[in-house]
Amino acid sequence: MTHRLTPARLARLDARMGEWTANGAYAGMEWQIGDMSGTLHQGRSGTRAVGEASMPDAPLYRIYSMTKPLVTLAAMQLVEECRLRLHDPISNLLPEYRDMRVFRPDGLTEAAAIPITAQHLMTHTSGLSYGFLADRSAGLYAATEANADPAQSLRNHAAMFADIPLAFHPGTDWRYSVATDVLGALLEVIEGRSLRDILADRIIGPLGMDETAFGIPAGAEDRLMAIYGGTKPGCPLNELDLTRAYPPSSNDWARGGHGLFSTTSDYAKLCMSLLGLARGEVPGLVGRKTLEMMTANLVPQSALPLGIDRPVPGTGPGLGGYGFGLGFRTALPHAGGAHGRRVLASPGEFGWSGAAETWFTVDPAEGIWAVFMTQNLDCPGAAADFQTMLAAAIV
Repeated sequence: MTHRLTPARLARLDARMGEWTANGAYAGMEWQIGDMSGTLHQGRSGTRAVGEASMPDAPLYRIYSMTKPLVTLAAMQLVEECRLRLHDPISNLLPEYRDMRVFRPDGLTEAAAIPITAQHLMTHTSGLSYGFLADRSAGLYAATEANADPAQSLRNHAAMFADIPLAFHPGTDWRYSVATDVLGALLEVIEGRSLRDILADRIIGPLGMDETAFGIPAGAEDRLMAIYGGTKPGCPLNELDLTRAYPPSSNDWARGGHGLFSTTSDYAKLCMSLLGLARGEVPGLVGRKTLEMMTANLVPQSALPLGIDRPVPGTGPGLGGYGFGLGFRTALPHAGGAHGRRVLASPGEFGWSGAAETWFTVDPAEGIWAVFMTQNLDCPGAAADFQTMLAAAIV
């Protein structure tokens, strides 16, 4: 056991995760914690699905928005190659995003003060939104997505949102959104090939993430974790069929903001690469100075504290005490008062999470990375407990 982690507190973490599955809030979950030497501690609890006897080797998870950091890293490689510029209007390549409108407080619209740029997409300051959020444009996003063909191309999928007025003028606020889907479409236009191929060649292949893809291998269906959501209080977990919305076997489907499948061990490879680069110990997918910019807070102070405003508030780790860079949340120093953190975290720690309560962290100051994965869209709170107890285990 490394000197950085306390065995007794790791045992307490494992026990707490076991309580979450024992009480029926989750079917199963896994976690890994490590440093630059590899995995230092790992655990699992529960089963692949409710009613089954065990969990398979190397379970596969729908990682949802943990797709976004890979897409953003690929975008920043293009920035380094001077094939994409952070402050150029995206309408230069996606003309449907020219002449955007913005909602006013009275519900009418006005012309956007400035064009949306690639940096706005990566920082979620574009004014775009999501259909599940509690804002004026959410209903328009939800209706647009509900009427769309889930099998349509990423380029067509991203174009749908250009007709919806922005929630605010670009660069003036922060709103979690479909921006990374639009960014993925932008990459496809620049590269002249699919996002699947871009990520495979630029990120997944170089890191040896053989189990990460927009789909699962043939014959691996029994390794795919069951997913749950919409469970009513006091009732058994409600299993969902997401075959159409999150296809496991399509040969051409891809999205920028979600869609990848992965394992804890595979995603740990990305975490270790980011940790080594952040600490200046090894080269990485982008330059060290590029990663410094990606993990700095680029959101205006007036937008803090950040929040993902769902109609029904979740119990996940939250974003109190965090800023946002290019594709990553980043823990702010001395975050107190209204900006205070809901969980323990080191200043400079960065990472992101996924809708079904997957989560990862890279902590350069402590030299630690961690990955947590489960499949529950209701997010009962295990990831928040994991983050808190991980921080408490570091000595």
